[in-house]
Amino acid sequence: MKALTFEETGKPLDILAVKNCDKPVPQANEVLVKMLASPINPADFYFLAGTYRFKPVFPQIAGLEGAGLIESAGEGVDLPHNTLVSFVAKNTWAEYVSVPVDELFILPANLPVERAAQFALNPVTAWGLLEKSNLVPGDWLLLTAGNSTVSKLIIQFARIRGINVIATIREPKFTSQLNEIGAEVIDVNDEPITDRVAEITKGAGVNCVMDAVGGNTGTEALNTLKVDGKLIIYGRMDKENVQFHNSTITYKNLTISGFGIRGFIQNLDGSQRTRMVQSIAGIIASPDFKLEIAATYAIENFKEAFRTIGDNNQRGKVLFKF
Repeated sequence: MKALTFEETGKPLDILAVKNCDKPVPQANEVLVKMLASPINPADFYFLAGTYRFKPVFPQIAGLEGAGLIESAGEGVDLPHNTLVSFVAKNTWAEYVSVPVDELFILPANLPVERAAQFALNPVTAWGLLEKSNLVPGDWLLLTAGNSTVSKLIIQFARIRGINVIATIREPKFTSQLNEIGAEVIDVNDEPITDRVAEITKGAGVNCVMDAVGGNTGTEALNTLKVDGKLIIYGRMDKENVQFHNSTITYKNLTISGFGIRGFIQNLDGSQRTRMVQSIAGIIASPDFKLEIAATYAIENFKEAFRTIGDNNQRGKVLFKF
């Protein structure tokens, strides 16, 4: 089978190569998936650089998320042939991949492939963050890294739930598209986050901050929280830490917690997982839901795919299709 591989860490265009590899054989409690599509995510760059939470084992097939059809199953697995599944797993930039059955999300057969390929990471993360927040209709939510894929998903899920959203950005060109999907926008280069949030919420502040940045942005965002507010940290874009004095936390009775997608999923029982998948799939299947694709490429054209990602005008995910 064809696969996009690397044998040392570094930048994608310096280390990736298409090679013929042995087709994997599913072991007990695994399925063999015939890949349909796989996105290029920020995590892929960390994995290629050797700085992700798990490390490559060389020679390594790249790719960490995707969707495809079950072709065969190992011992202990009873899932039908050609079932559409999505998952987060290593080795997805290949024609076939073996995936532990516990990692699979079983999707409706009619979910578009481009959306199925992105299901397991960003939509589930956005959904999980909102579940953790316990926000109710009328509450205010502040997002840092407002133009990220996860933030745009949170905005749309939150709008369905009647939750008000403010999103911070660093480039004004993203304002209109975030306004279109239902968010108030703050350009952190032009105005202090605290002042603008006070203006938007009429002095009330926000009920929850979801921070993917840290540093000064996270620090300012924390200070917009009202009494009993929550700061949920799920990213680390800034090398600097969020700064706060203990009095800020105690006087407002604030809660600070982290969110990791694997921990969230592992805490779901079978019925909760099924309900989540059905709910998310039903929402993102709508043509009106924004889950944009910038371009799709065969793995042989990976150099062009990564050049597209480097384009500052890129809008949406870049996918490999098989």
